[in-house]
Amino acid sequence: MTRLRLIAPLASALALSACCGPKDLIVVLPGADGHVGGVIVETGGSKLVLDKAYAGARPGSGASEPVDVSAYEVERVFAKALAARPIPPKTYTLYFVSGGDEIVPESRAELDAMLAEIGDRKAVEVVVTGHTDTMGSSSDNDRLSLERARSVEAQLKDTLAAKGVQSDSVTAVGRGERELLVKTADQTADPRNRRVEITVR
Repeated sequence: MTRLRLIAPLASALALSACCGPKDLIVVLPGADGHVGGVIVETGGSKLVLDKAYAGARPGSGASEPVDVSAYEVERVFAKALAARPIPPKTYTLYFVSGGDEIVPESRAELDAMLAEIGDRKAVEVVVTGHTDTMGSSSDNDRLSLERARSVEAQLKDTLAAKGVQSDSVTAVGRGERELLVKTADQTADPRNRRVEITVR
């Protein structure tokens, strides 16, 4: 029986391996962002470097060069392994009005997309991180950033509860003005820094 293995060799590249037989096949796939890492396949004293998308190796064949594997063949041979992969994490950014925890109208579509993403996952873990610009005091900004994170957290928990997911899978934290998206001087109002970042895993 052929055994399938899924390996992440470098960065976001993927190598799929159907091994343990005379028809072994190892293929490098691009990551979700298009980045391709690489793997070195060593058998019988020879080495093959696979560092291009859909470059493959058949270790038992004695080939000295990588072989090109079509996307169709990858889907056919590795269908079960591909179906078992977790959905990659996604990050969403919502922006806020100055001094409050109200989302600007332009961020409503992003909020809806994020709530839909959560609804599509079988299991979910969410980290909600609030941020501010440099207006006001550091202590006020710590409080405000947490308020922003918690306002988003409440909406997330409602969505999760509707699909029967435990609400403790959501974590809200406030970072105040410590992690500015855009570096500014103190007491500078910058709408890009008034934000909440949501990472969905």
